[in-house]
Amino acid sequence: MRIFSDIFKAILTIFFVLTTIFFIIEAIPGDPAELLGGERASREEIEKIKKEFGLDKPLLERYKNTLISAIKFDFGYSFYTKQKVRDIIIPRLKNTFLLAITTLTITFFLANLIFIIYILFRKWEDAITILSTIVWSIPNFWLGVIFIILFSVKLQLLPVSGFENLKSLILPALTLSISLSIVLGRFLKNLSEDFIKSDAFLFIRSKGVGFIRELLHITKAISSGIITVIGLQAGVLLSGTVITETVFSFPGIGSLTVQAVLSRDLPLLYACVFSISSIWVLVNFLSDKLAQIFDPRLRR
Repeated sequence: MRIFSDIFKAILTIFFVLTTIFFIIEAIPGDPAELLGGERASREEIEKIKKEFGLDKPLLERYKNTLISAIKFDFGYSFYTKQKVRDIIIPRLKNTFLLAITTLTITFFLANLIFIIYILFRKWEDAITILSTIVWSIPNFWLGVIFIILFSVKLQLLPVSGFENLKSLILPALTLSISLSIVLGRFLKNLSEDFIKSDAFLFIRSKGVGFIRELLHITKAISSGIITVIGLQAGVLLSGTVITETVFSFPGIGSLTVQAVLSRDLPLLYACVFSISSIWVLVNFLSDKLAQIFDPRLRR
């Protein structure tokens, strides 16, 4: 029965996110129809635009239509390009998915490296923490600019922007992974401390196993915690894509959301918000279930 309760909570979360965004957008001053018509548009032309896109309907009716569109995943047509929103957003979701996979791969490697450094240099733990905190505090947009100057302008190793080939994924993925890997590396260190002090680990060490085997035992013991942390960081990753994709002009769901906000393209904006919130809820739902598989105690 718990799984049905979790599914209901996930659907409820998406509903509240979409509802909140809808009423925030409606509260913003300005008329999307006037933006579409331009400064020289007559009152008749503006009214025609409102009727064409359903902006002349009452607030609650527009809200109901937005919820129905979310259920069908059919938000109609973009105000500006006149393309079907679904046709615009699906290729962008694919690009962001590739970026997320690349980011998580780099994050996992860097987080384990940070974790190993903590294990090997315990006497320098405070210094490592201070240094990692300084790096973690650098904003993504600034870090992205630094990487562009270094790897694209100075060294000319990687493309500046866009998405022409897989090399275009490296800089935005690296930018996103820095802060995530530091957080995950610290969590690995904190989660492992109790296990390292336990009799089980002391027994493993007394058998004279190598350092790699010790790490494997530690990873296995804290696997459920790792999955939970990765699920929690999914929200940070998705919010980070909005800024990072904009900095690198990467054609993903994050940069598309920014474009939709700036242009007040409501169907496109609602589709972006619905997609991002659905992905975040789904990732957290799956990570919760995986953590329960690795640690049956969490099912209680």
